[in-house]
Amino acid sequence: MSDRNAQQLTRNAMRALLAHYRITPGDTAPEDVVTEWLRELRGRSVGECHAALSSLPLNRVQHVTAGEVARLITLARSRPAATGTPSSARPPRPRDRAADKAAGARGIGTVYELMGWTGHEKHALARTVPCPFCRASAGVPCSPLTRNRLRQREIRDRETRMHPSRLRAAEERKRANSTSSGAAASGTTQGASA
Repeated sequence: MSDRNAQQLTRNAMRALLAHYRITPGDTAPEDVVTEWLRELRGRSVGECHAALSSLPLNRVQHVTAGEVARLITLARSRPAATGTPSSARPPRPRDRAADKAAGARGIGTVYELMGWTGHEKHALARTVPCPFCRASAGVPCSPLTRNRLRQREIRDRETRMHPSRLRAAEERKRANSTSSGAAASGTTQGASA
C-alpha cells in the first residue's frame, strides 16, 4: 500500500493522468475507460502512477494498459530505491571556475591543433579589451548588435566577429603598452633629458 499522505487516485486525477500522457484520444477520456483504469489501479497513488508512466519510453506510453502500469508499480514497490543517509554522501567539491575555464580553453585549443585550425590574431587581440560599442566584457565576444542606444551604427567585422571600435581600442592599448615598456627598457624616465 502507499503512504497515507500520498494523494490517492480519484476520477479527476485519473482523467488528468490519461490526458497528460495522451493515453486516450482527445482531451477527455470516456467514463468507461476512467472506471476501468481506476479499478485496475485501486490502492495506488497518483505519484506512483506518474512514476510508472514516466519510466516508459515515449512511443510506448500511449499504448500502455492499466494492468501494465499496475505491474510496474508492484515491481517498483518490491525493489525500493536505495537511499543513503545525508552523512554517507560525499559533500560537493567547491567549483573553481577559473580552473574550469582554463581547462575548457585547453580542450578547445587541443581540438583546434588536432584539426589544423589556426586562431585569428586580431580576434584574440580584440578580446583583451571591453567593447566600447556593445559593452561586451574583456574575453567575451561582441554581441551581434548593429545599433546601440546612442543610435550609433557599427557592423561587426566578418573576419574577427568583433566591432571595429573594439579592435581599434585593443590596438591603441597594445601601442600604449609597447611604448611605455620601451621607455622603461631603455632606462630613461619620462621628462628626463639626456
